[in-house]
Amino acid sequence: MKKKIIVLGATGSIGQSTLNILEKCDDKFQVVGVSANSNKKKLSEICKKFGPKNILFTDKNVQNNLQKSEFNEDAKFFFGNDLYQDFFDIDFDLVINGISGFAGIMPTFVVIEKGKDIAIANKETIVSGGKLIIDKSKLSGSTIIPIDSEHNALFQLMKNYELHEIDKITLTASGGPFRRDTYKELSNRKYSEALNHPTWNMGTKNTIDSASLMNKGLEVIEASVLFSLPSNKISVLVHPESIIHGIVHLIDGGIISYMSQPDMRVPIYNAMNFPYTFKHFLPSYKFGNLSFHDLNENIFPSVKIARYALEKGFIATNFFNAANEIAVESFIKDKINFTAIFSIVENVTKLSKPGDPKSIEDVLEYDKLARKYALNEVKKFSNDR
Repeated sequence: MKKKIIVLGATGSIGQSTLNILEKCDDKFQVVGVSANSNKKKLSEICKKFGPKNILFTDKNVQNNLQKSEFNEDAKFFFGNDLYQDFFDIDFDLVINGISGFAGIMPTFVVIEKGKDIAIANKETIVSGGKLIIDKSKLSGSTIIPIDSEHNALFQLMKNYELHEIDKITLTASGGPFRRDTYKELSNRKYSEALNHPTWNMGTKNTIDSASLMNKGLEVIEASVLFSLPSNKISVLVHPESIIHGIVHLIDGGIISYMSQPDMRVPIYNAMNFPYTFKHFLPSYKFGNLSFHDLNENIFPSVKIARYALEKGFIATNFFNAANEIAVESFIKDKINFTAIFSIVENVTKLSKPGDPKSIEDVLEYDKLARKYALNEVKKFSNDR
């Protein structure tokens, strides 16, 4: 029997990689639902190819001029990010959450409350929701399978050991396109330069986060939540080739790493087949030289700020994420320079109170408040001043 899959963010980078797998493995998987924000043309092509039963556009304005005849017959349409309960009222086995940013949090909560499994590339959801998400998944029986290459690697390695057998874990970082920059050089970098990632092909937000190393800050928080480890048990190592994705250091002195080619279809395929392992259609990959460097936190303070947030609590990690989203958006619009991202995120994170959100409503309210603070910070660092 085919595994029934729902793809959230189907027109984005993770969504496209997932659909590539689904197209090549149509004997094992069936697409029963897809979502997008507003890209009608692309989602129409997807729907004609895969024939999902449920289609959701989070942008309600799409319904004003949507031609349903351009999509597959008999599909049900949903408009708005408040209709996930209805959208998920369908028989499915796994949700792939490829939505970028905080927008991915509501569908994650709905899926978890239903007790269904979710493969999540949306690290912002874990960072903003914190332990609340893990607690809810334990109550409902939902399994959260990470798709981020580093966390998927660690997920596979750590299942072989008890937590007390692990001394620490290491997340690798490519270092992004600016890893050799001085702070002065970094401050003058432009949006177009930040998009030139040396090893990964990702969406705009993730690519900017990789250039600033904010993605690694988010990933330290995500690893702490997913694997129940404190910040001091999670290290970061710059590895430009992006071949080693995660490392587990055992208390007996052993060090175990997970290696694969830098292609998101590897962790996505693993997550889709969990808990089993099947042969991939990707060709075998030849490794060359591997190099490693310490992260210069004086130039890239992202991880240091993330650790501070993590120690303060998940209200602070919520602020960290919201401030970063506002800062990245402002950088893309050329309102601030590149290094202002660090200052904005740090300043907003410091404004958070200690402790954790108690409900999804709390998570939403703290995110809203943090964005308000972040917009005020953007004015202080504006290029127009």
